[in-house]
Amino acid sequence: LVFLPNILLLFLGLALLEDSGYMARAAFLTDRAMHRFGLHGKSFLPMMTGFGCTVPGILATRTLENERDRLTTMLVLPLMSCGARLPIWMLLVPAFFPPAFRAPALGAIYASGVALALLLALLLRRTILPGDDAPFVMELPPYRVPTVKSVVLKMLDRGGVYLRKAGTVILGISILLWAATSFPKPSSYAVDARLAAGETISPPDTAAARAAEDLEASLAGRAGRLLEPAFAPLGFDAKLVTAMIGAFAAKEVFVAQMGIVYAISDAGEGPGGLRTRLARDYPPLVGASLILFLLVATPCMATVAVTRRESGRWRWALLQLFGLTSLAWLVATLVFQAGRLLP
Repeated sequence: LVFLPNILLLFLGLALLEDSGYMARAAFLTDRAMHRFGLHGKSFLPMMTGFGCTVPGILATRTLENERDRLTTMLVLPLMSCGARLPIWMLLVPAFFPPAFRAPALGAIYASGVALALLLALLLRRTILPGDDAPFVMELPPYRVPTVKSVVLKMLDRGGVYLRKAGTVILGISILLWAATSFPKPSSYAVDARLAAGETISPPDTAAARAAEDLEASLAGRAGRLLEPAFAPLGFDAKLVTAMIGAFAAKEVFVAQMGIVYAISDAGEGPGGLRTRLARDYPPLVGASLILFLLVATPCMATVAVTRRESGRWRWALLQLFGLTSLAWLVATLVFQAGRLLP
């Protein structure tokens, strides 16, 4: 809920663009450039919508008459950084970038998603989705001044969708993952044995040590350790892997999961805040690798489901699911390993 104002501002901007009549003209203006990457000018509309939410973006591909154009747009749409990822960027960018570089870093995240989407679309059209380009035919509505009522209603409607996800899907997943990170409990604590042996440990450090042992013994901690070797080339440890387990169901859950992993409810930059802890535990290179992975990796389960429904076949939804995850692993690995080679 803390991130709701940022998401409402995002939806406000999209509503202004739509109601002014500019979105249709932008599709016309970008048609030539989009064709160079194997996309149709009309693909611009669902891709712009994807910055708010990928699901309505995929539904908006119905405006494309050519099946290959529709499939290509659907498959690359999750690379548009949706509103669900905004809370993640609001957590990670301040944690790993100094104030002067935060705005450029956030812009670079969105630009990277667009660039990867265009390159992936070009690859798809030259491999598994070849075919002739469809001509651009579209009626341009007149320019108009958006009405306050229409813009506010669209903003509130889309914000309501986010709130319903936050109060149902995200809350439910967070509760399940909290249970997975909390149970089973260890039968005894190593830190208690150290205290019994006469070692002096401050109460905050004792509590942190017990929390770490709780996480290590839990189901999620065991799953994180099991998957840790697969993510070691990206610079991730078991904590980050554990938090990302929930992000495969819904991207927003990553923030809640990191809070559960660290037993912190404050996402701020205070002494005990989550951003401060992340900045302390991980170097900026790991932060950049994590941001890239979360940008490119598998979309939320709702996106996979709607891709299956709109494409009519599971193979396209599974290609999107596993293809983007594999691409995310490859890109993040290349960035992390190349960064380690720099002086």
